[in-house]
Amino acid sequence: MAMPDPLPSNDKPGGCCTANCLKYVLCLYNFVFLLSGCVICGLGLWTILEKWVFVQLMASGTYEATTWLLVCTGCLSVVTALLGYTAIAFENRCLLAWYTILLVIVFMFESVIGLLSYVYQDQIDNDLQASLKDTFILTYSLDMENTRAVDKIQTKHSCCGSSGFSDWLDSPWHLQHPDMAVPDSCCKTVSPGCGIRDHPSNIPYTGCIHRFSAELSQHLVLVGSVSLGIALLQVLGVLLTSCLFSKLHKLDKYLPVTPGRTAVNGRSWSDGE
Repeated sequence: MAMPDPLPSNDKPGGCCTANCLKYVLCLYNFVFLLSGCVICGLGLWTILEKWVFVQLMASGTYEATTWLLVCTGCLSVVTALLGYTAIAFENRCLLAWYTILLVIVFMFESVIGLLSYVYQDQIDNDLQASLKDTFILTYSLDMENTRAVDKIQTKHSCCGSSGFSDWLDSPWHLQHPDMAVPDSCCKTVSPGCGIRDHPSNIPYTGCIHRFSAELSQHLVLVGSVSLGIALLQVLGVLLTSCLFSKLHKLDKYLPVTPGRTAVNGRSWSDGE
């Protein structure tokens, strides 16, 4: 009766760093990674659904690029996690190599998202001061998407105009509606024609640029923190995958192919198995 091939000393049952142990740990890590991918994708979709009005009114494309990069990175993370489970199940070193490469790519994407979020925070005020009035005031009533975005922001955040309610007096919208002081969305209680009065009891005098800046800053802090936090998780994944790849390589090395054995999926199996 043939004796089984001996395992390397560091892969004997009961060791703390056996291939089987690494597989279980990597499966647990991969589950956490899958959840993190769902979180990143969900954060990107939430940004598109809830913060798209800000994206529309931003002259700079940095915020929009960060948003779409979030969604793409989240989807890529989910696909990578599924590939990881396949690689672990079949103990396929080729799939493990692709899994490691994708982990590194996800790490790079999330690092870029985090850095963009933190760097752009310092530029928000300058960008808003330079361009918000053009997109907020000058395109109102001329671009319907921008018009709906402005109305939503003014209603939701109880603000009026870019820097203040007086911005509307120099707008193309005011030339079309000379009898109105501000759009109806500025009113504290919105109703048709309510914008005819600019008394402080009727409209807020605060401009939307302050609320705009505060909302964007808080959101970018959230995006940056989540992205960089999850990016650090990829480092652990690369280390675990590299260890498992090395273990499988050693097992192949200590399990020579004999005339009655064939190599399958990077591992050696006998014809009767």
